[in-house]
Amino acid sequence: MVVGKAIVAREPTPSSTINWSLEEVEVSSPGDDEVLVQICASGICHTDILLTSVPSGSFGVAYPKVAGHEGAGIVRSVGRNVSDIEVGDPVLLSFYSCSSCSECKNLHPAYCKDFAVENYVGQQQFTSAHDSNELLWSSFFGQSSFAHHTIAKRSSIVQVKGLLQHDDELQTFAPLGCGLQTGMGAIQNITNAGPDDIVMILGLGAVGMGALMTAKIQECNAIIAVDRDMARLDLAKTLGATHVLNTSDPKFTTLDQAVRSIFPDGVSIVIETTGVPVLIEKGLQSTHTRGKMVLIGVPQLGYSLSVPVTEHINSGRAILGCIEGDSVPQIAIPQMIQWYRQGRFPFDKLIQYFNATDFQKALEALKAGTVIKPVLVWASD
Repeated sequence: MVVGKAIVAREPTPSSTINWSLEEVEVSSPGDDEVLVQICASGICHTDILLTSVPSGSFGVAYPKVAGHEGAGIVRSVGRNVSDIEVGDPVLLSFYSCSSCSECKNLHPAYCKDFAVENYVGQQQFTSAHDSNELLWSSFFGQSSFAHHTIAKRSSIVQVKGLLQHDDELQTFAPLGCGLQTGMGAIQNITNAGPDDIVMILGLGAVGMGALMTAKIQECNAIIAVDRDMARLDLAKTLGATHVLNTSDPKFTTLDQAVRSIFPDGVSIVIETTGVPVLIEKGLQSTHTRGKMVLIGVPQLGYSLSVPVTEHINSGRAILGCIEGDSVPQIAIPQMIQWYRQGRFPFDKLIQYFNATDFQKALEALKAGTVIKPVLVWASD
């Protein structure tokens, strides 16, 4: 058993939607198919915030819990069934999959039959160091990387022992396990975008920027970046956007009108990362015949997208859901690292580092939009 710090999320209150605190927890030894990891860095993703700010019971969520699902660290012990990971190995962490259902066997682990329960809910593996009777929900996405030491499922681990050029790169690569991977996969796996496509990306967080950089790599015909923050739009131009639309501009009308003023026939692919209903609806209207819309951003609870069925049939449009970019982390993450080395996936431009003890500052910066991808750095022992 290891005792160490972790960011514990407790039931939201009327005065604190995000109710996180740094506490001491007890972490047990790894099970047969698990690994004990000393975390060096953890990316903060909007899913961490979403699934720690909903009432108990929503999506199966229970409190108190330890979130975090973009982790990087060093293996400190391994379970008896783990033969391909050794103590001292550097690893990156991503989502959990069972490895045995039909979707997992067909290389679609993001659609694992157990995905929702095992990733969103997890298991009670941690104990409060101050109250031995208080069990904490952990194994969030198979890892709960908002802890200095954590238990990670084997399927959540990406071995990077041969991929690092120096030790500092481990914390650089920490955020590759979810948001950036999702954006990359939306382009490469979900839509298979290429030179004939006009791609529009709604929202320039880590997911949107990952999609943008991948669309550039895929040599898409045109890339329209849409956001309300001019600094992000300016950054998008340097990363490959051919056109930008600022929804906070007083001259901005509606999304579909703005798009068709540039491309009268509309766009072939929309990557929707905001979850804003009006952008979802106008984004769909911005697509041309046989266009594709990929839904990634989570809208407010209870929202339903209304589609005129006859028109939809005649247009041949496709509305696609997207979890984790339909990626296999053990393939996608090394691919992103390779692109990064080639200068084609400069995701490091999106990162700002914070000490794990300053997680509140990281949350404030993310909410304010001044940081795209905050990464928490855990002090070494």
